[in-house]
Amino acid sequence: MRKSNVEFKVLGILFFLFGILAIAGSVLLWGEGFYFNFPTDIDLALPTADIFINGPASILTGLGLWKTMKWGYAMAWFTSGIYLYASAEIFVWAVQEGNLTPEIVVPQALAVFVAVIVMYTSWKKRDQFN
Repeated sequence: MRKSNVEFKVLGILFFLFGILAIAGSVLLWGEGFYFNFPTDIDLALPTADIFINGPASILTGLGLWKTMKWGYAMAWFTSGIYLYASAEIFVWAVQEGNLTPEIVVPQALAVFVAVIVMYTSWKKRDQFN
């Protein structure tokens, strides 16, 4: 019988919401235009990665954590790695461009925080995944 795990349910919801926001925000280019009719001065590398990799991986991670499945454990580590890498890249870009604003810092800091928490929690309770 599977144990109910509140931490994984909460983290699963967060990852699921992050995935939906990553896809929706990227399709709308975070207020800069529309992905399928984008302004020429917009770099599409990060929105494309969010739409095709980060968003779906986050949604799958959310579902896997919610159900405490072994593949959810693996996806949690994969997606947390994406969060840490992407956040580091975005922080470096923001510092170089002199654009270290709350709308950049807060979501990325939250992503790093959630990634570290899920890695710590899932490692500590890895035997609870089925």
